[in-house]
Amino acid sequence: MSEQYMVENPEVSAQYVNQNFVRKVFDEGQIKEAEAQSTSFIRDRLRQEAAVREIIVPQGISEDEIDRDENTDQPKKIIDKEPDSVATFVQFQGTGRRTWFRGKRYSVYFGKIESQRFTKSKFELMSYTSDIRKILSDNSVKDMADEEDRKFHELVSDIITNAAGAQTTTGPFQSATFKAAMQGLLGRRRPVGKMLMTKERYMDAIDLPATTVGDDIAQRHFDEGIESSQKLWGLPVVTTIKADIYPSNKAWIFSPQMPNNFLGNFFLLQDATLYIKQEADIISFWSYEALGIGIGNRESMQEIVFP
Repeated sequence: MSEQYMVENPEVSAQYVNQNFVRKVFDEGQIKEAEAQSTSFIRDRLRQEAAVREIIVPQGISEDEIDRDENTDQPKKIIDKEPDSVATFVQFQGTGRRTWFRGKRYSVYFGKIESQRFTKSKFELMSYTSDIRKILSDNSVKDMADEEDRKFHELVSDIITNAAGAQTTTGPFQSATFKAAMQGLLGRRRPVGKMLMTKERYMDAIDLPATTVGDDIAQRHFDEGIESSQKLWGLPVVTTIKADIYPSNKAWIFSPQMPNNFLGNFFLLQDATLYIKQEADIISFWSYEALGIGIGNRESMQEIVFP
């Protein structure tokens, strides 16, 4: 007799999840539990959607670990740095104007990112056949991840501009250009860590000849596609589809965050959290986070410009 296996029906599973979610919010008043379930979805998605989180890995920080500012009530974290380096922080909502730190320490100020606010009726939610938690996270994550990347790119652009050409390498998408960019970092005694570019630009690696990348890699690109290897010349490559934030005619090489913190810090005073407000048959929901990103040495990056 053949064995029979239970096969899960995703639509039925999603329907069950949705009914459970609606019941918690409207019938049982367990909004906190519904928030917690959706918050975990949002945090997982943010880790995948924000390119900056792959360049500088986020680290949770408690209120006991933050420092007081001498002039304001703005929370911050004071970090030791190399005395001869220049440091700064990413400007998020509430951080105030950017400061360039030249002493033995620098401050990372915490700001806030908030998604759009969405409103749905109980009866609309009941009609969904897809997992409500995923829908909530989809609505929130893009706003927040894009803002993280947008603000990070703004800071990187300011640093490169202020370097007056010393941190920019121009050339075609070929080994000599990337070699020159990496040598730029190494010449400033900064190690080479990761590279960042758009997926559109990364596709140019398909055209790199076997004499440049090696027969094995060229064959793998032919057989499996470029996405099978997220490295160029052994350097990890972070790719993103956000050409509206990171221009496709550019790439960036960063020093590693660890083990000696050559690049900077990404602190989460509060990780992304979903908030639900219920009134009668209507719920409003949005997500927010409190974060701070600091660059400990502005020389720990090199920009590549492709003509």
